[in-house]
Amino acid sequence: MRPNAGFTFSLLVTEPIRKVNATESEFEKNNSETMPITQLTPMSEIERYTDEHIERLKTALLRTLMYIGETCLNKARSTDSYKDQTGNLRSSLGYIITANGRVIKSSDFAVVKSGSQGAKDGLAYAKKVAREFPQSMCLIVVAGMNYAAYVSAKGLDVLDSSELLADSLTEKLLKQLGFN
Repeated sequence: MRPNAGFTFSLLVTEPIRKVNATESEFEKNNSETMPITQLTPMSEIERYTDEHIERLKTALLRTLMYIGETCLNKARSTDSYKDQTGNLRSSLGYIITANGRVIKSSDFAVVKSGSQGAKDGLAYAKKVAREFPQSMCLIVVAGMNYAAYVSAKGLDVLDSSELLADSLTEKLLKQLGFN
């Protein structure tokens, strides 16, 4: 953990979906030399089908990461292991989902008590962490206050149980999608 940097965990999905690029002439050349069959389906139809399938998988992956993020966020918000006097620590709890460096989904970073600074710091910290993963799809769950790591180190559950939950959910749900 970095001092003065909050507390975070992230799930990184690197290159889960890859499109095979082959030109029609390469396909015909390879088939004519090795296989006694002829391609009847136009290459444009194959590419269209592949593109549609990739988009469906991306949508399913996004929804899965959103589900995991919301589940972990609810778990973290419901823990009662520490007393949040100002509301800043609980307000800094949230998640973002990025794809290729762009934020495509963000939780609400809801303000608790008078913790509006926590909500701002949480979102800013999540975006800072996201810059470390510019070429992947990533779920980043944070407690964005600079003292979150200190509270966690004292044995209090800030994001610890949420991280364990995320590990088990991610493995199970990505396997159901066919990514593992």
